[in-house]
This record gives sequence, structure tokens and C-alpha cells, in this order.
Amino acid sequence: MLTGYSQRSLFSMALLLVAVCASAAFAVEMPQSTVIEQDLQAVRYEFAAAVTAGDYLIAAGATGDNTDEFGNAESSKKSPFKAFLLSAAVPGLGQYYYGSKVKPLIFLGAELAAWGMHIKWHGDGDDATQVYHDYNHDHWSEERYSGYLQMVYGETDDEDVSAQEVSHHLPDTKVQQYYEMTGKYDQFSWGWDDATLDGRAYDSYSAGDHMPAITSKALTPESPNRMYYEGLRDDANKKYDKANKMIIASIANHLLSAFEAYFVTKHRYEKGSGRDSAFTRVKVRTSLKSYYEQLDTPFVNLSYKF
Repeated sequence: MLTGYSQRSLFSMALLLVAVCASAAFAVEMPQSTVIEQDLQAVRYEFAAAVTAGDYLIAAGATGDNTDEFGNAESSKKSPFKAFLLSAAVPGLGQYYYGSKVKPLIFLGAELAAWGMHIKWHGDGDDATQVYHDYNHDHWSEERYSGYLQMVYGETDDEDVSAQEVSHHLPDTKVQQYYEMTGKYDQFSWGWDDATLDGRAYDSYSAGDHMPAITSKALTPESPNRMYYEGLRDDANKKYDKANKMIIASIANHLLSAFEAYFVTKHRYEKGSGRDSAFTRVKVRTSLKSYYEQLDTPFVNLSYKF
């Protein structure tokens, strides 16, 4: 006959045997119904779609509900083409459009400086032009030039002279070409009031003893006044050249401002933010992979673009 202690031991062993059998029974993988499998697949794909859509919001750094279909903040969207046109019209305006406060002052300041210097140097060129015009009036004479043509060629108008060395024709009015020709070309040298050839001045020649045709440098009369006049013309031309370079600088400023506004706006829009942010360089990609039929494993990949 079993004692109380022995009875309790047998009862404990029986419970342990039942637990082991139950564990073995549950360890056996039970077949899964088709309906349950379809439900799991539906949940799996809904979860994957939800986390993938969330990638755009995380990558853009956008918060709140005021976003477009790409996760970009609608209030910060800017048109690169509009920024380009604004700066092409007024340098700095495109930069102001995309939100910069310093660059508009730089581009607009450069534009004002370029036009300011253009106006100044163009005005200086006008003043210098008037100086050499007055000098021409005082020291060059059409009468003397016509006298040279009459003595050498028998004509008073260079248009009636067929000689090769008389290749330019004096304009009838005192336009820019008139002032250029009288100083630039040798055929007009005898028109200067201090012209001399081998020490002989204009007044020392006559119809019977006229000066030779100007066919070479050796036969070209010397005239310090002509040389000085050419220096005055060169000074005026240099001032006009500086003024013209300021126009080129202004055009370059327009183009630089326009392209800078375009690319900065385009970069910020593509990054999904109205301002530069470290979050715009972070890319987050999520995925849901299944290594076992009934076990889904979520994955998150992080990357940072420098």
C-alpha cells in the first residue's frame, strides 16, 4: 500500500507526462487554411504600401498635412522657370523669389554699379569726343586738303581722283567718319596746319612746284598736331570701350543671376523643401520581406548624400 508521499510523487509524474505530451502535440506544425493565408497576404501588402508611402515624407523632412503627392510642402514650392525669368529681367529678383535675402542685394548692386559706370564712362567719352572735334576744327582745313588735290591731281574733290593712293573719300558732312578719316589716313595729311615734308610747309609749294603725291611713308608730311589729334581720339575711344564693357558686364550679371536662381530653385524643389536642410539629404527606404511563409520581417535602409 502506497504512502501519502508516494501517492503525491506518482501524481506529479503523471502531470509531467501530460505536459510533455501536450508540448509535443503543439510542436507539430498544423496545416493552414487557404482563407487565413489570403488574409495574411493582404495584411502584408497593405503594410508594405503604407511604409513605402511614408518614405517620401521622411526623405523630404515634411511635416503636417500641407504636402503634395511627393511629400513636398506646398507652401514652399517654387518654379525654377519663373525664378529664371525674374532674374533675367531684374538681377536678384529670382533670388528674392526663392527666399534669399542677401543674394538679391549682391546681384542688384552689381547691376546698378555696371550701369552707373557705363553712364560715367560714356559721358567721359562724349566729353573727350567734343575735345578732339574742336581740335580738328582748329587745326585741319578742307581748303588745304583741296589745294593739295588740285596741285597734284588737278581735281579739288577726292571722288574725282582715280589714283590708287587716294582710296578714301571725305564725307560731305562732319560725321564720325569725317573726324576719323582726317586723322587716320595719310592722304589727308596736308590738311593739317603744321604739315611739313623735308622741312617745307604747305605754303612753300605752288602749282609749278607742287608737293609729291603721298604714295609712301617717305612722302607723307609730318604733323605733330595730327599725332596729338590721334591721341585725343584714342582716349575718347578707350572711354567708350570701358562703357561698352559695362554693358557686357550687365548682360553677364543678368545671365548669372538667372541661372543661379534657376538651379537653386530646382535643387530645393527636387529636395522637397523650401530651404536647405540636412533632412533633405537623408534617404529612407523601407521594405517587407518574408523568409518564412508565416513570418514577415520589416527592413529599413538609411543613406545620406554629401
